[in-house]
Amino acid sequence: MTLGIDLPVCKPSFLQRLDPRWKLGGVLTAALVIALLRTSGPALAAMAGSMLLVALARVPAGWYLRRLATAMTLYMLFTIWLPFMPEAGHEVRDLGFITISLTGLARWIALSAKLVAMISLMLMLLATTPLHDTFKAARALGLPRILVFLMLLTYRYVFLLMDEFARLRIALRVRGFRNRADLHSYHTIGQVAGTLLVRSHERSDRVGQAMRCRGFDGEFRSLHDFHTAWPDVVAWLGFVGFAVGLLGWDWVVLAIQ
Repeated sequence: MTLGIDLPVCKPSFLQRLDPRWKLGGVLTAALVIALLRTSGPALAAMAGSMLLVALARVPAGWYLRRLATAMTLYMLFTIWLPFMPEAGHEVRDLGFITISLTGLARWIALSAKLVAMISLMLMLLATTPLHDTFKAARALGLPRILVFLMLLTYRYVFLLMDEFARLRIALRVRGFRNRADLHSYHTIGQVAGTLLVRSHERSDRVGQAMRCRGFDGEFRSLHDFHTAWPDVVAWLGFVGFAVGLLGWDWVVLAIQ
């Protein structure tokens, strides 16, 4: 069994047909460069480019927007104050009842656009590439073997911990437990956490024994191999070229300022 992550069924597109190694390399390079941007213009361009990729990948709009909104809601709670807390040296605009920091607003726009761009790239990758192919591509690109297998096993078995926690929670509620801010509740929650850790350790031992019985030797194997074609190289060059262009634009804007 595997974890039932809600991945969409996308209509065929050229992004689906790309070699996962080149696609993963391009997406990670672009995401890293986007994280380095410091001005709002290049950040907004990065956001527009990543959303265009989502459209070209034919990712279902509802699936994409729900996940983007979930991620952005938490972000907004921590950063919405930036335009409303001017500091010394900031360019400000007095609206009478409130003072807006234009410098803080520009920073907030840049941060928001960068986050939307990076999330969009990752959602596009998830929607157009099976997870096992992504893990195999990560290993082919040189990601440490132990890290790849750790992510793969987490993907495959974390649902067991979720089910175990759900059973423990039902057992507590059947026995009349209600979570309150008192010492008894804290003690009970600690016991549940300890039980969950012990059971997860026992499960991991059984999984390890089962893997060794089946001849696992630490190598990542798959039923098919990757093959590079010219569209893969062109797409990777497109990712990298766009990212480098954004970084150059960002440097020019900073130099002018």
